Amino acid sequence: MTEPSSRRIYLDANVFIYGAEARTELAEPIQNLFRAFNARRGIAVTSELTLAEVLPKAADFQRCYYLNLIVWSGIIDLYPVSRDILIETASYRRAAGMPKLADAVHVVTAIRANCARVLSADGHIKLPEEMSLLDATPQNVARLINELS
Repeated sequence: MTEPSSRRIYLDANVFIYGAEARTELAEPIQNLFRAFNARRGIAVTSELTLAEVLPKAADFQRCYYLNLIVWSGIIDLYPVSRDILIETASYRRAAGMPKLADAVHVVTAIRANCARVLSADGHIKLPEEMSLLDATPQNVARLINELS
């Protein structure tokens, strides 16, 4: 069963990267967040574009981690990068003044997936007024985990 769309959370690619890197202060909180998403399926969303962002520099063990978490586990609702998303992304980039293609693809995918919030370590993402950007800090991740419990 999926959660109401207003509770869905879009995950930017950098969230997955921080979760896979044991050296960062975000690794453990984000791994705990993924466990919370596992218990409450249908809440976490990302784009297939995330795979193209996280896999190039990944070591073999990280590659397996990413593929298992994002593709095979069923924890994350994975949205395709379709022609419609790319066309809408071009319009959104122009309207919002977003120069980065990847960021705009993530925003449009979040909109299409009816996400109310975007979790990201990139504070430069421009979202529509009805959506909120959650900075990926240990405190915000802990709040999300409490909310999901």
